[in-house]
Amino acid sequence: MEKFHLLIEILKALIKANKPLETGELHQELVRVGLMEDPKSRVERRKLLRALSTLESFGYVESVEAGGRKPFSWSLNHNKFRFLTSYSLEELISIAVLFSFFPRHYRHLPFFQKAFNVIERFERELSEEEKRLLRFSFERIPIPNERFVKLEPAVVEKLIIALLENRKIYFVYRDRSFRVFPVKLFTYNGMFYLGALDGNLYRNFLVSRIKNVELLNERISLEEKSSLVEQTFKIPDEEPFLFGVKFPESYATEEEIRNGIQFFPTQFHARVVADGIEVYLVGFTGKRFVSWFLVEKALSLIPPNREILEIAKKVRVKEREPNVSYSLKTNLERFERFKEKGLEILHLRMATFESSFD
Repeated sequence: MEKFHLLIEILKALIKANKPLETGELHQELVRVGLMEDPKSRVERRKLLRALSTLESFGYVESVEAGGRKPFSWSLNHNKFRFLTSYSLEELISIAVLFSFFPRHYRHLPFFQKAFNVIERFERELSEEEKRLLRFSFERIPIPNERFVKLEPAVVEKLIIALLENRKIYFVYRDRSFRVFPVKLFTYNGMFYLGALDGNLYRNFLVSRIKNVELLNERISLEEKSSLVEQTFKIPDEEPFLFGVKFPESYATEEEIRNGIQFFPTQFHARVVADGIEVYLVGFTGKRFVSWFLVEKALSLIPPNREILEIAKKVRVKEREPNVSYSLKTNLERFERFKEKGLEILHLRMATFESSFD
């Protein structure tokens, strides 16, 4: 029984460390938990080595012989403990915090609930006070205009299976039937979308409108999908252009600018100027980008110019956005279309406010 206890404690020590331990380090850990008494005892060291040899013979641990005079290191064979050795306490807390930012509206979906069940199972290592502190301290705050919609759990489950197995599916969408290869499941503005190949055409479907999903036997490889899909969010009237925007100086400190603060996902340069902060970014001519852009508190727009183009070339913006042009004429033309779309949306929003005074 004593030997069995020692074997278990060795495995526990390696699980907790989550990294290879030298024989001496392992010995000290066993002294710390009270299983061994003297870290310098040769008798106890031989006892430890015999136990390690037993575990190695069963394939539960692996030894790594270091070069020179360095001692052996021992590590857990994770293939034997795939569902037991995944988390240290620090990793568990980190994952629990990460999950707290997952939208509450979608936590009930069966596929995602499995992940929360894992956390709850491993949370047994935490005290009730630690659990309450974690749940109280970290919270996801949705933006005011973020939308959510109730999803059919069975639909989401089948879509995920189809994606993981690269299978074709049948479903009904807005009273039309489709047979497509799912490519991506993603969220935009709080809503779930399915990107799929309809023949050679890539389309996005709102998941909440997908009905009667059936898994089909036909399959497609990831390589085939990749060769057919060029851009996940491609919209016909979207063309990229380079421009700038000026923010109030209170928007960020100089240190934050130096540390690379990102005001926009497509930003490629920012700097402090005399009367504010200038940010250079890739914009798009479509209404989706314009509507999103209008949320920001911009003081003014900076039309495309040669300096912006030169900075874009220097940081290789075209590698991130292949359809960007370094032609000043092309960028100015697209910038004008962006302004027209922006004024159109702005007038619609102004009409909303004006109507409340009628």
